[in-house]
Amino acid sequence: MSVVDDIKSRIDIVDLIGSYVKLTRSGRNYKGMSPFQNERSPSFFVFPDTQTFKDFSSGEQGDIFGFLMKKEGLTFGEAVRELANRAGVQLEERTPEQRKSQDYETRLREASAQAALYFHQLFKTAPQAKACRDYVYSKRGLTEATVDAWSIGYSLMDYQALMNYLAARGFTAKEMVDAGLVIENDEGRRYDRFRGRLMIPIRDAKGQVLGFGSRSLDGSEPKYMNSPQTPIFDKGRLLFGIDRARNTIRNEGVSVLVEGYMDVIGTHQAGFTNVVAGMGTSLTEDQFKTLKRLANKIVLALDPDAAGNRAVLRGIDVARESLDRDEAIVFDGRGVIRSESRLSADIRVAVMPEGRDPDEIVLSAPDDWRVIIANARPVVEHVIDVMLARYDVTDPHAKSEAVKAVAPVLSDLSDAVQRDYYAQHLARRLQISTRAIAQLMADTAKTARAKTPPAASLTGKPARRPARDLEAPEFPDDVIDAAGGDKSEAGSDALPAAAFREAFEARGVNLETHLLAVLWRKPELLMDANVALTRANLDTLLESDFINPLLRLAFKQISRAAMGQPFEATAQDDDWLGVIADHDLSGRVDATDELRLREEVVRTTLRLREQNLARDRTGISLMVESARQNGESDVAARYNLELNQVLSRWLSAQKALQLRSSLHNT
Repeated sequence: MSVVDDIKSRIDIVDLIGSYVKLTRSGRNYKGMSPFQNERSPSFFVFPDTQTFKDFSSGEQGDIFGFLMKKEGLTFGEAVRELANRAGVQLEERTPEQRKSQDYETRLREASAQAALYFHQLFKTAPQAKACRDYVYSKRGLTEATVDAWSIGYSLMDYQALMNYLAARGFTAKEMVDAGLVIENDEGRRYDRFRGRLMIPIRDAKGQVLGFGSRSLDGSEPKYMNSPQTPIFDKGRLLFGIDRARNTIRNEGVSVLVEGYMDVIGTHQAGFTNVVAGMGTSLTEDQFKTLKRLANKIVLALDPDAAGNRAVLRGIDVARESLDRDEAIVFDGRGVIRSESRLSADIRVAVMPEGRDPDEIVLSAPDDWRVIIANARPVVEHVIDVMLARYDVTDPHAKSEAVKAVAPVLSDLSDAVQRDYYAQHLARRLQISTRAIAQLMADTAKTARAKTPPAASLTGKPARRPARDLEAPEFPDDVIDAAGGDKSEAGSDALPAAAFREAFEARGVNLETHLLAVLWRKPELLMDANVALTRANLDTLLESDFINPLLRLAFKQISRAAMGQPFEATAQDDDWLGVIADHDLSGRVDATDELRLREEVVRTTLRLREQNLARDRTGISLMVESARQNGESDVAARYNLELNQVLSRWLSAQKALQLRSSLHNT
């Protein structure tokens, strides 16, 4: 039995989801309120027979791994490790080197946690901390409960205080230095890094203290100082407050990014608990991805100055390079299928009133904060204003440069109506025609495509690492960094590739795996599958047709290949590639027979869609019955209408399958 099989055999999906959602039996299945968004009538169903769930309100679906990924904002590898721990399943024995490294990092986290307790007690009781307490309570308006919740602390103006405290608790000088708590100079002299400062612990998403942010209280420089880069503290990966904000972000569907730690703490005290901050640097790819896993809408709440504008523009550049992009198969007017890749995040900008910080606003006028965030402008509007302010829009050459500067962001809009709207908006601002803007955008896109390296060959034996350096792979075959980190970080966050591969076969998604295995060998056959679906009045193949989140990634990558586009390399490419490349097609279809391959793709696609529609039919039928029992006739009518639509599509899929069978047998 595989590791993933073992986990699934020990953890029942009803028990797992029941620890998050109140479930009630509905026939052979269970129902409850959506854990992913607010609703008044239950439309979340758990199917014990298949060990899967379906949330009809948000569209989320999957198994125990998919549920934990969505609910806790985890990667697949993290979900496997978490459930393995719950089930008592051993994933893989760590090497002595990995064990030593991970044990040492645990010691560094313990030292940081002890330091946080020490600083917090000093803040609460030390006479030397009076000025710090006055600043926090009087000037920043924080309550004692908030101070305790965030473990706000104070470091003594002493070179040995923390070092002596930690040494008495068994920590070595090297551990203190490596944790960033103590400095060792070239002469070997050691002393406390933080002295006479307000101390704010910085935690990861699990609430573990990894480092500190600090502020001077006497005007000395630097005014703000973070822990240095350490084996456990990486300011490019962390978001301050994420441990307290992530549940609200998921529930409300929006995250708010502010600039300062005190801004986060103040907004949380006022009840706005979806707010986080970076580490005093430009927002990074990892930070954007963390937020995107939790919610699609990201609001940047920044100062109304040049620095704030620069931060927005840098953030947009990072977002455009790092965030997931919707891959849509589109039929143009000639019936030709093409692919569109669009930025799949709703990024907005909320500009703060001049001279007022977010925590000042929420603590004095919380309604003002609600209005500011609710009225956050789409980032495109903000970018247009900022970019045009840089140019003399009366100069023809400057107008051209302004359009070229804004074009990449306009091109990334997933909605054609929005693209047209902002193109017209830009045209009015520059007093030029929308035709000229469209031409410049097309030229910019053409130039960008010309700079993109060609896709790896997709014929014959599949390359194991497309769109990467095959001579020097970024990740070894036997280790996958499930968190998307560097090779050097493979360890506690690493999961064997074999465990990923076992997961595919253990998920009961043979249709999904088989379909992608065939498409991998002939990506261009995706057009045939979509034509067959379209002729049956069904939507083209979608990511939502695949339960496994890693198979969704595989589908996105193969969709790119079908359009002759290069892969967008990810840390999990080897995982799905290994399964699909190793999937045995013998006995079903000759991989060299293109006609047989085409028929296999079309049939498997129709079967997969029929299977998914049958599951939806079951779930919605239960919703109709539940509404009727509760006397909610209007709700039952609405669900019944949806049921009829699903039933119609299901019958269309069945009819198309029967037609394929009859044609094949004649």
